[in-house]
Amino acid sequence: MKDKSKEGRKPSASPLEKYFQHYNEKNLLPLHMPGHQRKMEMGAALPYAYDYTEVEDLDNLHDPEGILQEAMNRTAAYYGCPDCFYLVNGSSSGLQAGIFTLLEEGDEVVVARNCHRSVFYALSLRKAKIHFLLPEFWENFSCFGSVSLKEVERLLREFPKSKALIFTSPSYEGVVSDVEAIARLCHENGLSLLVDEAHGAHFSPKKGAAFPESAIALGADLVVQSPHKTLCSLTQSAWILGNGERYSREKLSFYLSVFQTTSPSYPLMLSLEKATTLLEREGEALFSRWKKVMKGFREKARTLSYFSFLWEKEEACFAMDFSKIFLRALGIPKLRLGRDLAKLLREDYGIESEMHSGENLLLMTGPFISEEELDRLFFALEDIERRFGEDREKQSGEGRPETIEQSLQSKLLSSALYQISVADNSLQISEGLKEGEELSLHEGEGRICLEYLSLYPPGIPLLFPGEKLTAEKIQGIEALEKKGIELQYSRHRQGERGKLIFKKV
Repeated sequence: MKDKSKEGRKPSASPLEKYFQHYNEKNLLPLHMPGHQRKMEMGAALPYAYDYTEVEDLDNLHDPEGILQEAMNRTAAYYGCPDCFYLVNGSSSGLQAGIFTLLEEGDEVVVARNCHRSVFYALSLRKAKIHFLLPEFWENFSCFGSVSLKEVERLLREFPKSKALIFTSPSYEGVVSDVEAIARLCHENGLSLLVDEAHGAHFSPKKGAAFPESAIALGADLVVQSPHKTLCSLTQSAWILGNGERYSREKLSFYLSVFQTTSPSYPLMLSLEKATTLLEREGEALFSRWKKVMKGFREKARTLSYFSFLWEKEEACFAMDFSKIFLRALGIPKLRLGRDLAKLLREDYGIESEMHSGENLLLMTGPFISEEELDRLFFALEDIERRFGEDREKQSGEGRPETIEQSLQSKLLSSALYQISVADNSLQISEGLKEGEELSLHEGEGRICLEYLSLYPPGIPLLFPGEKLTAEKIQGIEALEKKGIELQYSRHRQGERGKLIFKKV
């Protein structure tokens, strides 16, 4: 079927691309890095033609004064803020530079439990004392809800020495928090606010647009976005936006040079600039069409009987990013786990999903998604119901009794796994830099762990350095590994599964 969303799309060159084209037309002999010297016969599928180094005419990301500064200024202007810095080491580098800008060594900070592990790595290096903010956990979807304003208020009263608040909005699953109210509360209490909006580069700088309003327009001081996740830049490209006077631009610029390569990729920077050009030229119309397409899919999905979607909990959170499709099969034994549904979609219907975890499956859409493509997904789900739905019909009464194993799986991916096993809900995660000993999980029960254990994706730690390993968490970790769910260890990648580094007694 013809994809109407791509008809007539002949994007013209953006300002930075025009400059690069003009530069190439000079036919200069490139006696400098990179080694391929922009010879196109090296491979047309790779961006050799625009792979430069910091020569005279091409500006320098770490000291921008020309074309790169102009490009970043255009991005900042689109989002209505004074500062934008391009990132070539992903959102992680922006989060880390932002943390080092806002905090001094040993400072106290309030951090949402579901932040990405790169946040905690930076806080560990900064030797910060963390006070955990626990968003509501939705048991029936095994994911976090919005950050509660009341919980933020409570923590700021309990830990008045905190210098900053850090949280993620939208979450990986698409849950949005009330950034405006939280930013106001932070500023009233003298805190800075850093928002990980990696999955929200498509959020609008204006009220009443197709998508929720961006955190930078709602009062956050620093906001990190990954246009490669939801727009059109290349993987590993991102940017950090800054607004207000609660951060030092000079310090931010310095720490960006610390956490980023000294050989920034021009193709990555060009892709960021082209994402800005897309926003400027087509953003409003593109996003309105995106919303319309997603609304049509939702209406059709309501007719499905064997699938539950996260957006059904929309009233339980502040807002939701409708570009995400987070679902699970209900009562179909063969598809109880998300990995089974992912495999079926891939092998029988040619549909590749973003992530599976436990019983859940996440699919992501982008600004060029078409109605025909989502119809393909809908017809696949409809056909799966036809093929396997009878399995559910055979169940009696309340449905198939839950086995001990299934109960444990549910418990594992519940709020219990994400609680912090410390008395005052605070942690000094720089413990992870200390020497320790490798023990099995059961040998380590009741001991202080010295490494991170994470589910990836999305990269949210299940266990932190400085946290005591409980019997409940051991059960959860073992159940995850038994189900083949990939866990990432931070310190002993070559070590045996089921072992961790613990503090010496």
